[in-house]
Amino acid sequence: MVEKELRYVGFSQRLFAHNIDLLPVFALLYGSTFIFPKSGFDWLLFSVIYFGYNIGFELSNWRATPGKRMAKIHVEIDEQKHPIRVVLRNLLKIFSLLLFFAGFVVIIFNIRRKGLHDYLAGTVVVFDD
Repeated sequence: MVEKELRYVGFSQRLFAHNIDLLPVFALLYGSTFIFPKSGFDWLLFSVIYFGYNIGFELSNWRATPGKRMAKIHVEIDEQKHPIRVVLRNLLKIFSLLLFFAGFVVIIFNIRRKGLHDYLAGTVVVFDD
């Protein structure tokens, strides 16, 4: 099997894609306030929408959210394409966040441009061919 050369995505491109993806996530959250006004579960509702959006799109054939597609990047997983890696990657973003964003800053300082959540889940974000 011929191994293709992967071009790893840096912090700025990933941040750009993430910010693009926040637009529909916040739109869905805003729209949900008409259904669940003053529910007191805003963070839970945001989490369900955010993780559902990211996991759903990254498990699709695109392997990327619309923001990642605009940035021409996608999430690469191992040859077996274990969907649990995508789910784990997204849930581990909480851990990267709780470390005062250190899990994301790690992206800047390693060759494969992996965040802590990527290391733990066995994923990498690469440019589309």
